[in-house]
Amino acid sequence: MPLTAPLRVAQIIGSTGLYGAERWILALMRSLDPQQVDCTLINLVDIRGESSAVVHAAGARNLKALDFPTGGRFNPTGIFRFSGWVRRNGIDILHAHGYKSDLYSLFAARLAGKKVISTPHGWSKEENDWKLKLYESLDRRCMRYLDRVCPLSPELREDIEKCGMRSARNIYIPNGVDLDEADQVTERMDKPGEWITIGYVGQLIERKNIPVLLKAFRMVSEKREDLQLCLIGDGPLRQSLIMTAEELGISDRVRFTGYCEDALAWMKTFDMFVLPSQLEGIPRCLMEAAALGIPIIASDIPGSREMVEHMRTGLLFPVDDPDRLAESILFVLDHREEARIMCRSAREKVEERFSAKRMAQEYLSLYRDVSGKQNQGCQ
Repeated sequence: MPLTAPLRVAQIIGSTGLYGAERWILALMRSLDPQQVDCTLINLVDIRGESSAVVHAAGARNLKALDFPTGGRFNPTGIFRFSGWVRRNGIDILHAHGYKSDLYSLFAARLAGKKVISTPHGWSKEENDWKLKLYESLDRRCMRYLDRVCPLSPELREDIEKCGMRSARNIYIPNGVDLDEADQVTERMDKPGEWITIGYVGQLIERKNIPVLLKAFRMVSEKREDLQLCLIGDGPLRQSLIMTAEELGISDRVRFTGYCEDALAWMKTFDMFVLPSQLEGIPRCLMEAAALGIPIIASDIPGSREMVEHMRTGLLFPVDDPDRLAESILFVLDHREEARIMCRSAREKVEERFSAKRMAQEYLSLYRDVSGKQNQGCQ
């Protein structure tokens, strides 16, 4: 039995869908021992409305979650109301994810006399979005005032250290994926059996570099008539990407599904997974693809290299190089046995280094350290 009551931790996010960060939080909550950590997911929303996707997904997993209406972006009264909720519910630690939740959690925690930590999931590269750049700049400035920051990659850790966060409070905890959930995923029934599917799951935003994937797909589709490209997700670039596919003459073989809550079920239908990003932490989607046994192709960037070892756990191609990406896709298609071997190695790597259970143990230790309740545990 626990020696004391469980630590009460609120996982804070400002979510508009069910993407990598949201699935990361759900995996962490499912993997934490409820006798030691009592978790509630709080989704900060501007106004009250229908239950958000992340709250709905948490409920489906029997996890506690609620949408918290703030009354608008960075509404000061929302911060005071949130601080009151924290005090009334006896929360020990606020664990924030993203610039909005970082800022809200910092002020609310200080008003309530509580501890606050953050897990940055990566910075954007949306050069034309000045508001996002401003918010992220404020987020970087607030990092030094948090009790702990736990970036998802060594590169993010270095970036945050440059913001003034001392290394003793800047702790790298590797990403993790819920292997039990991956093993329980069933493939969608509407997979078109005659097609070989190249897939992507994620937001349709600039740093994901989807035009490179579209150009590479045009090259391979000229050599193979049995291929389709499936893009799962939504974002501000969706319409321009649809137009790009039309201009490339591949729109009849490219499927834009929009946002889907059952992203893993879609991923299960893929014959290979491609991530052409310009910038990532350690991409959760690559771990999920590996857990599902799907061949991985990713751009050769620091975050992806943490998961993908070229020709061992997947294939890497130079950023912004559709020709090399096309070559990688053709390699997977023409070398099925080598691809199967890489899939097995990728799954083993996830089990050894990137499981949610391992991640949860590290966060449990962190929560104890931050709260000062070191004797929490079982005898």
